[in-house]
Amino acid sequence: MTEVKEQGPAWRAIADELRSDVTDEVYPPGGPLPGESQLAERHGVSRPTVRRAINVLVGEGLLTASHGRGTFVRPRPDRRVILINSPEPVDLLADDYDPTVRDWLPWEHAKAEELRRRGTEAPDGVITAIGRNEAEMLRIPTRTQGFYRYRNWRHRTFHQSIAVTSVIPAHLLGVWSEPQPEEPADLYDWSRTDPENPYRPRNDDDGYEPDDSELESPEEPDDAAEGGAGEPEYTRLLRERGPVRFVSTVTARMPVGDEAADLEVPTGTAMLEVRRVMTDTHGRPLELTTIAAPADRFEVANAPEWLAATRPTGGDAAAVLRL
Repeated sequence: MTEVKEQGPAWRAIADELRSDVTDEVYPPGGPLPGESQLAERHGVSRPTVRRAINVLVGEGLLTASHGRGTFVRPRPDRRVILINSPEPVDLLADDYDPTVRDWLPWEHAKAEELRRRGTEAPDGVITAIGRNEAEMLRIPTRTQGFYRYRNWRHRTFHQSIAVTSVIPAHLLGVWSEPQPEEPADLYDWSRTDPENPYRPRNDDDGYEPDDSELESPEEPDDAAEGGAGEPEYTRLLRERGPVRFVSTVTARMPVGDEAADLEVPTGTAMLEVRRVMTDTHGRPLELTTIAAPADRFEVANAPEWLAATRPTGGDAAAVLRL
C-alpha cells in the first residue's frame, strides 16, 4: 500500500490512497473495504474524515456503500454494445419489432405515468408537450405538442435495464397545428403602426378583407389514402416524408429524478444517452428515438465498423441492440 502524503487535506490523501489500492486490486472488485474505524485508526484521523474520503470514491463510481453492511469495491461488469448507424434502422417501438430476439424483456417505462398524467392518451402512446432537450434535437419550440411512445427493456441474461423513447411532433401527423416561429419584438411593434405590414394585427374596421386562401379550412387527413387508418405513425412518416435519413449522437449525463431507481442504477453511475434523429432529404427532423443506458454496463460502437471487425471471431454476439 502507498503511504498517505502529509500535504493537503487528510480526506483527500486517504481518497488518493484508496483509489490507488482499488485500481491495483489490493481490494478486489466486489470485495469489502476495511471499516471506517479501522481506516481512521490506521491514518490517525476521525471517522468523518474517512467517511468524506469514501464518499469521494462513491461519487466516482469506484465504491458502493450499503448502510449496515459496509463499503465495497464496485464490480467491473462486462459491457454490452449498442450499435449505431445500422444500414437499415428500424422502429424499436413498433408492434412488429420483437426485442426478445436479443433477450430483452419489455416493461413499463418509468415516465409512462407522468406522461399520461400531463398528456392525452392516444393509441400506442401519449400526446403531450415536448421538453427542452428533445425540442432542441427536433429544432422546434419547447412545449410543442408531440406524440410519445415509450418502453423500458430489461435484459434476460445480465439483468440490466434501458429506457427507449420515441417522439414525433404532433403536427407532422396532422393531429395538432404547426407551431409558429416567434415574432421579433421590433417587428411586432412595427406591425402595429404600419398598415402595409402583413404582420399587423387585423380587426373588423381596418378595411382588411382576407383572400380566398385564408378562408380555406386545413385539409383533413385522408384515412382512405395509402396506408389508411391504423397505419403506425413511424411508418406513415416514412411513406409521406421519405426518403429519410438518420443521424445518431451519443452523450453522457447523470441520472435525472427517479431514473436511477427505475433503471436500478447505483449511485454515482453515469448514463449514456443515445439519440437517433430521422430527417427528410432537406434535413428537417421528423422523429427522435432516445435510449438511456447505464454507462458502466453499455458502450456504443459504429455498426458497419464493429460488425466488419468482429464477425470473423463471433464478437458481434456482444451487441445487444442495433439502432
